[in-house]
Amino acid sequence: MPAAKAIDAGVSAQRTVLVVEDVAPVRLLIADIVRSFGYSVLEASNGEEAIRVIERSAVHIVLSDVYMPNAPIDGLQLAHWVHGQRPGIKVILTSGVVSAVDPAYADFHEAPLLQKPVRPQELERRLRSALGDKAERR
Repeated sequence: MPAAKAIDAGVSAQRTVLVVEDVAPVRLLIADIVRSFGYSVLEASNGEEAIRVIERSAVHIVLSDVYMPNAPIDGLQLAHWVHGQRPGIKVILTSGVVSAVDPAYADFHEAPLLQKPVRPQELERRLRSALGDKAERR
């Protein structure tokens, strides 16, 4: 079964978050958390899959891990591609590695880097801020 899949069709006006993470249990957990905020969620296990999803789906924001060993396209390369090919899509990068992103790449994602483990409240705040959504859902 491919990792890239639609999780929740949602309402057409609902925002869609693409979760890109190479570790399946982490990806599933993050996707569930994002879905609990009311967003529609798509998933990909690496940058290459993410690009295919973006090319065929309406994505409003990409939430991607930076470091994905053995992936053909990592999170930074994906952010660079999105910036050049789909500039209307926001990107939030996450990492458990503190020095994962050179500050020179700040133009390609909604800085600062979101550190793992991700706190759900911080994730919700960052998603809503990047998308211009005003209130947190409670």
